[in-house]
Amino acid sequence: MNHAAQQKTDGKGSKKMTVRYWFQRIAGRFSLRLVFSLPFMLQFLTVTCLIGFLLFQGGQEAVGAVLGEMREQILGHVHEQLKRHIEEPLRLNELNVNAWHSGILTLSDPVGRERQFVNHLKVFPDAAMTYVGLANGEFYGARRKTAGEFQVVRNNLETGGASWYYSVSEQGDGVQLQDVFPAFDPRTRPWYQAAREARKPVFSGVYRHFVFHEPTITATYPVFNEDGQLVGVFGVDYLLSWLGNMLRDLSLGPSGQVFVVDTDGMIVAASVLTEPFEIVNGKSERIKAVDCKDPVLKAAVKSFLDDRRSSFRINLDDHFYSVSVDSYQENGISWNIYVVLANEDFMESIWKNFHQIAVVVLFIMIAVFGLAVWTAGWVTRPILRLNQSAQELAQGRLYPVPDTERQDELGQLSRSFNRMAENLLDLVGNLEARVIERTQNLAEKTQEEQHMREKFYKELAKAGRQQRAMLPEDLKESRLSLEIIYEPYMLVSGDSCGYRWLNEDSLFGYIIDVTGHGVASALQAAALSLMLQEIMHLPLSLSARMLELNRRVNNYFGNDVMVAAFFFELDFKKHELRYVAAGITEFIADSAGSRGRIKTPGLFLGVSASPEYEVRYLPIEKGDLFCFYSDGIADRLMAGTAISLDTDYEQLVAAIKQIGEEGVRWDDVTVLCIQIGDVT
Repeated sequence: MNHAAQQKTDGKGSKKMTVRYWFQRIAGRFSLRLVFSLPFMLQFLTVTCLIGFLLFQGGQEAVGAVLGEMREQILGHVHEQLKRHIEEPLRLNELNVNAWHSGILTLSDPVGRERQFVNHLKVFPDAAMTYVGLANGEFYGARRKTAGEFQVVRNNLETGGASWYYSVSEQGDGVQLQDVFPAFDPRTRPWYQAAREARKPVFSGVYRHFVFHEPTITATYPVFNEDGQLVGVFGVDYLLSWLGNMLRDLSLGPSGQVFVVDTDGMIVAASVLTEPFEIVNGKSERIKAVDCKDPVLKAAVKSFLDDRRSSFRINLDDHFYSVSVDSYQENGISWNIYVVLANEDFMESIWKNFHQIAVVVLFIMIAVFGLAVWTAGWVTRPILRLNQSAQELAQGRLYPVPDTERQDELGQLSRSFNRMAENLLDLVGNLEARVIERTQNLAEKTQEEQHMREKFYKELAKAGRQQRAMLPEDLKESRLSLEIIYEPYMLVSGDSCGYRWLNEDSLFGYIIDVTGHGVASALQAAALSLMLQEIMHLPLSLSARMLELNRRVNNYFGNDVMVAAFFFELDFKKHELRYVAAGITEFIADSAGSRGRIKTPGLFLGVSASPEYEVRYLPIEKGDLFCFYSDGIADRLMAGTAISLDTDYEQLVAAIKQIGEEGVRWDDVTVLCIQIGDVT
């Protein structure tokens, strides 16, 4: 009996030793950091999972409900506004067509016609212009100007194919001629041709209006007779600025946005953009959505193009956005409406749940904190010494950690810290020298870049002086006086001019104007001057010289280069001035044959392989004055700068120079001023 009891007691002791042995064996395989931190990690892991689950559930429900309802409301509102506004230009065209069919609108009656168009513009404030182009080339209508006043336009046999714009009275009658646009044929315009081909009302794409500088679309309505032949096309230029204003007024949260994109991927309007255009190489171009500078807009469009889903989420720099896309396809327009809302802007419901959970977490943290303090007092004595060494190191003093003999993690940490402290003090000691060396290198590089800029400026200035030196000298003799005015917009100019006596009775002269400014335009102008030196020695007529220059421009210049030119010949034997123009639109004459600004139609060089350049004539006699000039002067005169012809030659030249001083702020200025002397 005693022996059996002893065996039973030994068995129980053996089991206890076995459990203790395996516990110590397993615990000894882990680091002290893991052994002491594992209980606290389990507690915090439990709390974190609970908080995460509650936040996830509550957040998903709250944000999903709010964002879903808001997106649907915004899409519906934008769709409704688009439908209401886009019908306005269609309704305006329909009113004009119905009035024409019923005889209320008689295009041959200028009073009734112009009052009809003007009164319609007053009723439709977003319409920039309403008009009609007829199959015989006539063009009538009314337009709105930026200051709010109205103009009516007439283009028929009486105007010689030019569009004459008149100011209007209170009743809408044309009163005073204000603007003239020569050689305007509505049948060649894209809106006319699109309506003729579609044979039904159509819309154009979005473009930037040349008067209001706002996004615009054109609505057209073709009219046919009983035989199915096209009689004319009614049109309305309709501004879209209301769309951008409406999108910007929507309540979207701090990071939300709404935008509209057409089928070509171009932005029509956006709440984050003032206008859907950007300036590229001096020209206004529409912004492609996938190339927009706004990262949220770009990401939303790319995601939609990849998946073609109507609702989706995007992640941009760890910020989540909910996107909904709806299509607007009515009246021949196909646009996509995007609504983007940031989840972070609508977290109110999540914060409510967070406050509730925070109270629970606070009590748990207090309990865990108490346990951690009790445990830390037992195990963190070496860590405190490590902290003391770190504080000494922060003051620039090396205080080695004494626990380097330990073989556990704390010993490894102590040895690593001592090595790190030594390396850090060495690095700080050498840092100042490295900073000085780096600063010196940057200063040398900056000085070299400055030297290169100064060298480039000097070379450019030298080229400009060479350009000016290549111009012929002013001419003064008994038969004429000729003075050249030449002022480049930059150091070098894209303009050029010159003259040459073809024989003792005939003087040939020219002006060249290459679009753009800077080195490229100057090189192109120099090449054209060289071509002209060759052409002047060829036995060609005035128009043949222009055709020869056009041929060379087509051969040697790209499609992105626009070249304007003006040739003239003073024939003292026949007592006449012959001239031909290619893109230079006017010159000033004070002679018996003509007086004022003489319009000179002609196609730009390089636009067509076989253009027609018409030579025109003016008689000359003693005392006649002529001024031939490039766009630097023409643009100022068209902008309203006045010039008086009731002066002598010197005063006229002085006035042109004064205009040139203003015009050179925008463009190159080149002028040939001529006074005819004794021609007998």
